[in-house]
Amino acid sequence: MATFKTPGVYVQEIPTIPSSIAPVATAVPGFVGYTEKAMIKGAQWNYSNGPAPPVRITSLLQFEQIFGLPYHEKFTVTLTNPNPSVITIGVVKNPPVADFVLYYQMQMFFSNGGGVCWVVSVGDYSPGILKSDLLAGIALYEPIDEVTLLLTPEAISLTGSGFRREINDAMLAQCAKLGDRFSVLDVFTTGDVNQDGVDFRNNDVGPDNLKYGAAYYPSLKTPLNSFYLDDEVVIVDNRVPTPSPSYGVFPNNTLLTVQNGLSDSLVVTFTTTDPLDTETLVVDGNTFTAKTTPVAATDFQIVPGVPASTAANLEAVMKKANLTKFIITRNGAAVGIRVAVSGPTTPAIVFSENLTGTSTLPATSPMTGGVNNSSNKELYNRIKAELNTYKLTLYPASSMVGIYSRVDNERGVWQSPANVGVRTVNLPFVLVTAEQQENLNIDSTSGKSINAIRKFVGRGNIVWGARTLAGNDNEWRYVNVRRLFLMIEESVQEATEFVVFEPNTANTWQRVKGMIDAFLTNLWRDGALAGAVPKDAFFVEVGLGTTMTPDDILNGIMNVRIGIAAVRPAEFIILKFSHKLQES
Repeated sequence: MATFKTPGVYVQEIPTIPSSIAPVATAVPGFVGYTEKAMIKGAQWNYSNGPAPPVRITSLLQFEQIFGLPYHEKFTVTLTNPNPSVITIGVVKNPPVADFVLYYQMQMFFSNGGGVCWVVSVGDYSPGILKSDLLAGIALYEPIDEVTLLLTPEAISLTGSGFRREINDAMLAQCAKLGDRFSVLDVFTTGDVNQDGVDFRNNDVGPDNLKYGAAYYPSLKTPLNSFYLDDEVVIVDNRVPTPSPSYGVFPNNTLLTVQNGLSDSLVVTFTTTDPLDTETLVVDGNTFTAKTTPVAATDFQIVPGVPASTAANLEAVMKKANLTKFIITRNGAAVGIRVAVSGPTTPAIVFSENLTGTSTLPATSPMTGGVNNSSNKELYNRIKAELNTYKLTLYPASSMVGIYSRVDNERGVWQSPANVGVRTVNLPFVLVTAEQQENLNIDSTSGKSINAIRKFVGRGNIVWGARTLAGNDNEWRYVNVRRLFLMIEESVQEATEFVVFEPNTANTWQRVKGMIDAFLTNLWRDGALAGAVPKDAFFVEVGLGTTMTPDDILNGIMNVRIGIAAVRPAEFIILKFSHKLQES
């Protein structure tokens, strides 16, 4: 109350508009997982002290600065040359599926519309995925009021009996305890849709707090490449060295193809698979031009009529003809050799002998250590292209919380996060059919609904379900209804805390009622609530004889009752047709 101590004119502002309620953020996920590092207040976190404290981030760049890069995938590349002119590249990834995927899941979150989020790093890449680490990380989110979604993308890698169930149940329990957040779960995918659904319901989630979570299936094939470092790629070079471009003693010098040929002589035809035909063969001072394809003509005769049915005989024939040394040149520079020999009694034999001296591959150096150690840029690019064919298959929870954020920002938390496309995805791992989805969407026994992500021709990869795990609950069956109520409850709770020590009188009751009425009216105008007029969409009751007794007032208890008609999705659209009879 103002005090008037001196004569004068006093101005007082009388508030007539009730205080407003600002809606809280609705799509702020809390991620739990393993990272390369955790820079907390500029210093590397010591994981012997437990998981790093939660960190608020807003971009993938910020994530990289604090938590580092992805897990370095391990690749082994094997080089072989079954054909002297062709190099075959074999690639093995070990392990085939990496457990540490939090970095990639952050990519999926941001690419699908995610913004603000929190991250708890429970360890670096040195250990495996441990249930105890993930449970400790989940617990750290309890005091973080801004977090409204919980997920542990790497829990899907746990293989111990009941381990995934413990993680999922811990997230659901925290959501139920605090009443301000929602869990998003992954369903382990083998490819058998019905069995995957049964296994998830029986083994990976308990019967409690189901209205506080939703599950999504299947895993998703993405265009993201597995991250690796060139230096860490193991190169196994199993290529057979080609002949050295230097003098040698026949036959310990080249690849020989022995085949039936002319009837009256043994013929040596010098050939090459190189598109260039400028090579020449010099044998004891005699020069011969290479042929790009074998020819049935005499380039030079050795000894007519002498059999050469074995390598030893052929060697004797060549030595008897005094052809003991050779060299191939291309424009004066030494190159490799390929010789075809034919004769009347010569069977089809292929054999090779090694050169004495240094063996090399044409324009190729042996590769050891890492892929970037090759001076052969063409081979390097071929290996890189092969490594880049290894794309990641990721589970959808992170994509879905990104979609929650996108839908909330574009339309509102009351809008069902379904019938929208999943970005950065090539295909679902399993192409779920409508018949298969029936068993995922509705389960009369457990009531645990599983939302499917499906591929539709001409539309792409679409989220085709918006049910909570409480699929048989008439009140909390839908994700958008559950999350809308969480938002309203949290917003009203935070905005009305100022009345805690106010007198429990009619004036206070009216202030609170006016605030909530204005807040819900705005939501109704935005389309969040069902009803032609506000009174059909919601009600707010507070007062003596309505929500409180005299004893409540004496004990400082103010009860407010709020009723809300949430918009539910038109999940089933039924069109009925009938024949119209002729009237005239």
